[in-house]
Amino acid sequence: MSTTDTDAARPAVASARGASVRQPLILGVVAVLVCLIGSWNVSLWNDEAFTITVASRTPAQLWAMLQQIDAVHGVYYAGMHVWGSIFGFSPVALRVPSALAAGAAVVGVYFVAKALGGARVGVLGGIVAIVLPRITWMGIEGRSYAFSTALAVWASVILLVALRRGRWFWVLYAGLMAAGIAVSIYVALLVVAHAVTVLFTAGIPWARRLAWLVAAAVGGLLASPVIVTAAGQQGQLGDLSATFASMVRQVVVNQWFLGATPTRVDDSNDGGALWAIAALLLAAVCWALMVWAVIPALRRGHAAERRQALLLVPWMLVPSILVIGYSLAISPLFNPRYFSFTTPAAAVLIALGINRFGRRWMRLGTLALIAVIALPIYISQREVTGKSGTDWSEAAAFIGSHAQPGDGVYFGPLNVPDAPVYSRDTRFVEVTYPGAFTGLTDLTLLKTGADDNSLRGLSRSIAEQTSELAAVDRVWVVRPVDYPAAEASADDAVLTAAGFTPGDRWTGPMTEVVEFSRA
Repeated sequence: MSTTDTDAARPAVASARGASVRQPLILGVVAVLVCLIGSWNVSLWNDEAFTITVASRTPAQLWAMLQQIDAVHGVYYAGMHVWGSIFGFSPVALRVPSALAAGAAVVGVYFVAKALGGARVGVLGGIVAIVLPRITWMGIEGRSYAFSTALAVWASVILLVALRRGRWFWVLYAGLMAAGIAVSIYVALLVVAHAVTVLFTAGIPWARRLAWLVAAAVGGLLASPVIVTAAGQQGQLGDLSATFASMVRQVVVNQWFLGATPTRVDDSNDGGALWAIAALLLAAVCWALMVWAVIPALRRGHAAERRQALLLVPWMLVPSILVIGYSLAISPLFNPRYFSFTTPAAAVLIALGINRFGRRWMRLGTLALIAVIALPIYISQREVTGKSGTDWSEAAAFIGSHAQPGDGVYFGPLNVPDAPVYSRDTRFVEVTYPGAFTGLTDLTLLKTGADDNSLRGLSRSIAEQTSELAAVDRVWVVRPVDYPAAEASADDAVLTAAGFTPGDRWTGPMTEVVEFSRA
């Protein structure tokens, strides 16, 4: 090649390199913005309250609690402690880290898709990931799911690079896997999926396979303190009532094509709402595209397609299959949100299916179809009650606009307690929206979670709080809207006997607030 030819080629190379940076960067920024839109409107909910109540503790209190419970989320809590000490725990502040992590995951999707199918597939994969409901849900969820997803996808990016180049990329792979497992112990199942990829992909030298095994083992060893501590703690991670059919349905629909719902958990299977119909339709379209993407891998002479399938299909399905089997045979562990880290594999497979369309307008039309179908789900996620029907922001707003300093507040039990002292109550409304309760007296608090190294703390029955009731002239009762009528009447009778009469009332889909004041 002459000097003139070399000089002429340089702008093209520079342009290609620039596009390889601009494209994923734009996709990541768009993903962050799409996730953040409307995040301020959605009420915080139970899991996010756990994040706030733990991350707002001192480092010593946080460490003491993690020795007792919830060590699986310890790394995330520690990170959010630092973040919250700077930015606070408002709904937007709590969710911004997840939106940024979701953006990082979308960038990772671009690079996985590009490595498997070229730059066009990279862009298609990034766009698909941006609109998938699981991504748009995790981007405004103040928990660790977006972080585990980002770490999983980047570990997969590095795996592809390490299988070609080796060397220090194995060190990076081990570090990413360790971080992913430390953030979410379920990411350990990605190692099993990668084992399938490394073992069955043709052409990988055995030295590289051995190097992967060593790197995976080192990653697990680095994360072992979290694994060992969590293994010694008791906790219910799955649904005791889940059946094989219900778990399969959640994998097929909820895991990638729905996320959370704007209705209570026990109503989430209602198929009459537009978002529910859209989720079924989106699942049907995307599964058809994924199957179409995999079909060439089953034919002879399609080595590239076989490599694609051997990375993506195990990543998508092996973790869920293993946990569903364990749940059926031993103990329930399955919940679709724990497998958010498999979403990038689904996005890339969908992109590969779209890329099989020969005409540009067909590819663009399919992308548009997916986005239009996903729109009702996206809107439902941004409703006030988008987090499993939780209405705490509205309940807190009602109290904040009506209560006066010196009033009392009674956070009623979530279910009928079997002892005068109990832990599960509605106090998380105050944890998530503390400004509405400034100056109010908590009538039944016995110990905070920080005091007894728990997530919720302890409360006493309202019937035992005669001296506290005597010190206030108005009480705000916060209780579940479906709290048994007989027990609610018994609580009200305690207040009536103390000289209070019911007044204003606010009722939401999950929470009820009743004002009691002295005549």
